[in-house]
Amino acid sequence: MLTFEKIKKLAEEAGREHWRDFLANDQMPILDVCLNVRRAWMFFRNPNIQMPPEASLRKCALVLSDRGEVRFTADYYPDLNRCREYLQMSDHFEERGV
Repeated sequence: MLTFEKIKKLAEEAGREHWRDFLANDQMPILDVCLNVRRAWMFFRNPNIQMPPEASLRKCALVLSDRGEVRFTADYYPDLNRCREYLQMSDHFEERGV
């Protein structure tokens, strides 16, 4: 299992790659706020990233397993209760061993 620091670094890297066309110079791709449910961590896109309407599918959250598996998923931020409910997908990681 990875440490939180490594998981967060992977989330930042995945965010930079996923939103690279929209990031300003040195703009952080994710917020400091994150959620953890069992084996999954959810990170949220920096809302200051300017994205055109046609890029609506890129407006997502990142979920990482404690083994480094990355998924892009629905983003219900700032409704953390709804995000936590959705993050129950950590069972998905458990079932697949990732």
